[in-house]
Amino acid sequence: MIPIDKFTIQEHEGKYEGRPLKSLLFFNGEELNLKVSGYVIEKQFELPNYFLLLINWDCPFEEGCEVVVLNKKLEIVGNHSFTPFYNSFLLSSINELSLNQYKLVFNESDCFELVINYPKKSLFGKVVSVNKLAV
Repeated sequence: MIPIDKFTIQEHEGKYEGRPLKSLLFFNGEELNLKVSGYVIEKQFELPNYFLLLINWDCPFEEGCEVVVLNKKLEIVGNHSFTPFYNSFLLSSINELSLNQYKLVFNESDCFELVINYPKKSLFGKVVSVNKLAV
């Protein structure tokens, strides 16, 4: 899991309420013609088979987090949305537990296991799986 800074995201001006729900994604300054949910790339990593992005909504007290997985051809192959309804998902940390398995901590206390199944081992399998961990 190598931290990188190759991806950037479209900046939006004006009030939060007037922003679009999706933002353009860039790789090394070049537009990818892909839109992702969120406004700020919190963390980004390169792995042998994919890129992993954690994007937040930049909304105080209702912070959401989008997990986006892109293949090496820079195509979105999976995602998961931590939506802020009745909760806030402000990313505190991410740790690699094993190959393609991560621990995400939000708000210093909410823990989740994130498993990336890419390349997929079965046609109908999910690329991104998330399970809440007991504290």
